[in-house]
Amino acid sequence: MVEYEGIVKMLRFFIQLKNFSYVDRIGNALNPEPVEVALHEALRAFRSIRESASIDDSGRRYVEKDGKKILVPGLPSDEEVEAFLNSVHSDISVAKRVATLALAYPSKKDESGGEE
Repeated sequence: MVEYEGIVKMLRFFIQLKNFSYVDRIGNALNPEPVEVALHEALRAFRSIRESASIDDSGRRYVEKDGKKILVPGLPSDEEVEAFLNSVHSDISVAKRVATLALAYPSKKDESGGEE
């Protein structure tokens, strides 16, 4: 499910912040509408966080939580979001798979001890 990597990374970022609400709502949805609402809300919150994030010397955006730097990934593209929602409308289990990938996505430690 590499084509939804941006969405998975965004959801993983919220998980690193201990905010499981978006991934839970997407993963537990029984029809496409709650997935659309949760994804819309997640994107809105993510944009806000991203715009106010600190920028390190190498130009990477990050937020600090519990003394750790958490790198902020890029925004998923419009095309990726549209493809994901189309897939969810065809098969709701796609949403559960994306949520599961976000929960299982390995994090990479950066040199400052933060997570990407």
